Amino acid sequence: MSKKKVHFDWASLQDKVDSVLGSEFWHELNRVVPKRTACTDLYENDTEGVVIIELPGLSSTEDLSISLESNKLIVQGNIPYRYPVSQDELTMQERLTGPFTKEIHIPFLYHPDQVSAAYKQGLLEIRLVKIKKTKPISVSFTKDGADPS
Repeated sequence: MSKKKVHFDWASLQDKVDSVLGSEFWHELNRVVPKRTACTDLYENDTEGVVIIELPGLSSTEDLSISLESNKLIVQGNIPYRYPVSQDELTMQERLTGPFTKEIHIPFLYHPDQVSAAYKQGLLEIRLVKIKKTKPISVSFTKDGADPS
């Protein structure tokens, strides 16, 4: 039984909203409801899953921590604010800065001791090696009254 993956076409939704409300809608919406979490992608193949999180401006391992809890990947950190003006003085602010926590549901089984992470050019890439879904189990047969060991 294979699980059907649902793909929602967000770009199409944005185009439809633009045609009704105008292209400035998203800019105005961002002022009312600012971005609260880092943008994330997740893809998988037969052997591994890969999580990519957009986290610009990190400079050391002290800016970031990653933990695993069952089927959840938890990424916490602090994106530094590096402008010469206060945040109140920004005319527009869309980028995430400051402390954050990102919880990502992992939709497959993985080896917790085979997870790796690398940070390059503002992207955090986390690779999780999948556990094979099927494992044959041998069955031993014994004669009535005999010890099965």
